[in-house]
Amino acid sequence: MKESIGYTVTLNIVITFIIIVFAFLSAALIYFKSNKVSNVITETIEKYEGYNSYSISEISTKLTSLGYNRNSVNCTSYYNRIDSNERNKCSTSLTNGTDGYCVFVCREITSDDEWYYYYKISTNMMINIPIVNNLLNIPIFSNTNRLYDFACQKASC
Repeated sequence: MKESIGYTVTLNIVITFIIIVFAFLSAALIYFKSNKVSNVITETIEKYEGYNSYSISEISTKLTSLGYNRNSVNCTSYYNRIDSNERNKCSTSLTNGTDGYCVFVCREITSDDEWYYYYKISTNMMINIPIVNNLLNIPIFSNTNRLYDFACQKASC
């Protein structure tokens, strides 16, 4: 019973533990950053009440200051990941995906014939390792609050 674990085995266990901990920490930081980018885009669209030239310029400025990885993404593949009920309400992407995010506009009608619209934003959680590019690319979706559509008041649009 006086046998001991060798130095090599102990070192391998410690190295494996450190690698796992750093992998979880880096994934948490990347998720936090992409979620923050999603919140910035959502707040800017709500501030300017739509995805228009004012919100586009402010989003571009804020993403540059945050250092968001603006790799080109395929917005049609993210459109297919939206729930089938929401896909019926949402149009195709308003962006072409070159900025690293996608914005979808969705229309909703209430029971008292009032029209609302909201935006669904898709940002990416990208993990790029120098040897293996784009190891992981996970979309993160967020929604804006409902915005009242004054143009479609009590009418079909």
